[in-house]
Order: sequence, then C-alpha cells, then structure tokens
Amino acid sequence: MRLASLGLASLLLLGCASGLKREGQCLADLTPEYVSAQAELDGLEASWRAGLRRRDADLNAPIVRVARESLRSDEPEAAYRKLAEARGRLRPTLVWYDRVYERWRTRMDEEQILSDVRMVLIPTVSGMLFYPLISWNVHSVFWDGADPDAESDPITRYCTDRLAQRNVLTGPRSQPAD
Repeated sequence: MRLASLGLASLLLLGCASGLKREGQCLADLTPEYVSAQAELDGLEASWRAGLRRRDADLNAPIVRVARESLRSDEPEAAYRKLAEARGRLRPTLVWYDRVYERWRTRMDEEQILSDVRMVLIPTVSGMLFYPLISWNVHSVFWDGADPDAESDPITRYCTDRLAQRNVLTGPRSQPAD
C-alpha cells in the first residue's frame, strides 16, 4: 500500500512538473514576441495621440495658420488605421501570451501549495498515505474538473505545437542537466 501511494504521488508530481516545464518553456518562447508586439502597439498609439494633439492645436490656432496646417488633419486617422491594423494582427500573440501566463501562474500556485503540504505530510507515514488524496483534491479545485494536460486542452495543444515547431526550425535548445 505504501509503495502504491508513493507511485501515485510520483505520477501526480511528474504530470504537474512536466506541464509546468512545458508551459514555462512556451512562455519563455512567446515572451519576446509579446514584448515586441507591446512595443509596436505602444509606439503606434503614441503616434496616433501625437497626431490628435497636433490636430487639436491646429483647430485652436488662428485662421492664418490653419490653412497651412490643414494638410495634417488626416494624420490622426491614418495613424489610427495603422494602430487598428496592428491590434488585429498582433491580437493572437497578446491573447495567447495572457492565456499561457495564466496557466503557468496557476500551475505555480498549485505547486506551491503541494510543496507546502509535502513538507508537512511526507515525513510521516500517515502523511504519505494521505498526500495523494490531498494532491488530487488540490488539483481538482485548481482545475475545476478540467485536465490541463489533456491533448484536447487548447493551451496544452498550443504550447506543444509551438515548442515542436520551434524545435523543428531551430533544433532543440540545449537543456542543463536537472
């Protein structure tokens, strides 16, 4: 019975650890794209807002100056079109980054709780018997009956596909020995 409990606990830990590692790698791979997308959107929004400020200044300027500056009146609209196009184009990157980050954060929270439980329970014989049950309950609460490691899970599928594609294009990154 004791051996079975240890085996079950090991399987639960292994599943969580591999999911945490996969999503951590996925997040690390996605972060440069996310940072670049945010920088691009911030720059385009700043350009649009600057155009709005110039247009507003032109509208409040004396009549003589308005004729000369009226050529800039469509500048904010053009800048906004560029911003809207970029938002549409970059939306998948932003959405997936948020989803993967939330998944990774949830796994980290789950692992922290289970780590605290292990420190208290594992040194005792009865703790080794109860740990799989507690682990299962914690997992059930965090994931509300869903299996985050299922191949049908959209985030798992996204990360698995993304990491596989990266490995095909660049070759697997060398991993330090654990």
